[in-house]
Amino acid sequence: MWRGVHKTLVLGVNLCLLLVMAGCAAATSPTAPRADSHAPTLVFDPSPATLTVGQTFQFTVSAPGAPHPAAIWSVAGVKGGNSKVGTITGAGLYTAPASAPNPASVTITAASKTDASNAASVMVTISTNTPPTDVSISITSPAGPASVTVGQTLPITTKVAGTPNTAVNWTVTGVLAGSVENGNTTLGTISGTSASATYIAPSALPAGNNPLTITATSQADPSQSTSLTVMVNPSSTRANAINVPGGDTDATDVNVDIASSSPTLGLADIGTCEGTLGPSGGLTDCSGGVASVTVQRGSTAIVWLLGQGLTDGGGTTLANGLSVDVSQGTHNDVTVTQLTPLSPTDNHAGLLNVAFRVTASPNATPGPRNIVVVNTATGELQAFAGAIQIQ
Repeated sequence: MWRGVHKTLVLGVNLCLLLVMAGCAAATSPTAPRADSHAPTLVFDPSPATLTVGQTFQFTVSAPGAPHPAAIWSVAGVKGGNSKVGTITGAGLYTAPASAPNPASVTITAASKTDASNAASVMVTISTNTPPTDVSISITSPAGPASVTVGQTLPITTKVAGTPNTAVNWTVTGVLAGSVENGNTTLGTISGTSASATYIAPSALPAGNNPLTITATSQADPSQSTSLTVMVNPSSTRANAINVPGGDTDATDVNVDIASSSPTLGLADIGTCEGTLGPSGGLTDCSGGVASVTVQRGSTAIVWLLGQGLTDGGGTTLANGLSVDVSQGTHNDVTVTQLTPLSPTDNHAGLLNVAFRVTASPNATPGPRNIVVVNTATGELQAFAGAIQIQ
């Protein structure tokens, strides 16, 4: 019996020693390092609880120290969403589906691009109700039509009332270019969805598109919009040269000083026609809409020029003080004949195609020439660089 007790005591003592040693080892062994900092937690900025079918909203997230962190967006667990639950861009612009989903509530999730576990979600109900009728939008600054010099900026401020969602979508519209969301290099640009934004005028006159229309449309109610007419003016000391393919080797008449800062001229396209130019005949087989036309040496071509400010109100005569010519440089081998009345053709965009004759002598020097339009009444000059190619 004593031997059994002795064995039991020994085992018990040994077990205690093992536990104590393990405890000591655990207490003295180094612990794994813990991170002292974590990625800032994503938090949704204020968002609407309800959106109507087809409505858009710009969702944004923020984090301490990172106002606009990069995120991966999903709708109802689908990256980028789909037509049933709505779609969302990589920048967080959500477009509700055309019809309310079932269930009507969807979850919008933004997950950190660097840590997918760092995510935030917000639930939005898609309603079939029409947007509130009390939403209104207006431009508070500048008041009335505005003007800006090429390459310069124009701050524009709108006021959106009747909804907590003051975000807007901006578009820039030109006569020829049509409406372009946020604009482009030809029309100038205005970016973002803020109710206050800055329009950046193009580096050259938007030929054939002046004046422009800048429109802000409410995201809360896309049926509500407001517009501002903006005229893009040239610099006060340089003529506007439209740089198109064809070269610029004979441009002695292009870069001349002009006094006008409120342009009425604008050149857009050029082409050729067949038929008879004059009061008794009509033009046929017109083609073009291109950067340049070709005139063979020893021949005459009927050339049409599309632009604004070229004719009088009735479109039968050239505008007061206006003349059309071809730059000669050191040459004197190309002539331009203008007839009165003209043979203008409406292009259904508020502009007229004005036709004239261009004759190249048999010994004309080959190469590009510039069509130069001058209005002595306003002090304006427009040059269509490389518009005529002599062959």
